[in-house]
Amino acid sequence: MKNSSRERGSLKQVIPVRLIVPAVLTAALLAPGRMPAAAEPLPDGPQLARTIRELIPEKNVEILATMEVIERERKRLKTEIVIRVEKTGRTQWSTTCEAKRVGTTAEQWRVHHELGQVNQYEHNGHPAKRPEIHSGLAGSSFAIADLGMEFLHWPSQTVLKIQRRKSRLCHVLESRNPKPAKGEYHRVVSWVDKKTGGILLADIYTAETKPVKQFSVKGLTKKDGRWQVDEMEMRDTKTRFRSRLHFHLK
Repeated sequence: MKNSSRERGSLKQVIPVRLIVPAVLTAALLAPGRMPAAAEPLPDGPQLARTIRELIPEKNVEILATMEVIERERKRLKTEIVIRVEKTGRTQWSTTCEAKRVGTTAEQWRVHHELGQVNQYEHNGHPAKRPEIHSGLAGSSFAIADLGMEFLHWPSQTVLKIQRRKSRLCHVLESRNPKPAKGEYHRVVSWVDKKTGGILLADIYTAETKPVKQFSVKGLTKKDGRWQVDEMEMRDTKTRFRSRLHFHLK
């Protein structure tokens, strides 16, 4: 494409995702900034989590994507995804994911967001039960709860330190689930880009000491002077499956 240049392996000038899915649609120019002093105080954890989860979309957006699940022996399963982010009120919005793979039944997930409220989930037009939101979208390692940023609603949010990852200074945010039910996450550690508030990486834990899943931003595209995330990955550390969500950005 004439006005696009593709960059992989470098995040030195990228604006990362602010939300796992909707923020792909809100990438902007990276403004130059001052490097923080070593003694700079850490931000308040609950406030940082609230800032990330309460980013209201500026406009309605639809984007096409492909979910690719890479299993052992390099077997690849691909599913076409349609993602819609829609404002439904002054402080409400929804994220809808529709998935269809050849030979399978189409499925639809919708997350209803509202400032100051917990998320509400729907599966194929019906309210979703809590265990359902921890199932994978299109057979992938991306749970619906991941796409809804459910861990940022937990009451325990602590900024542990500032650390450089992917050539960016990040706040390391630890989110703890006070009462995890069976199959739910116990803890999530996120690397939040200090300058933009975008999540670059996340380690996801259950009761075990090692992460059961690892999230990372991958592919990047520069278009009209703006960096956009066009690929992200969730890796299951037990099965070693890799789930890659590719966004077909215009």
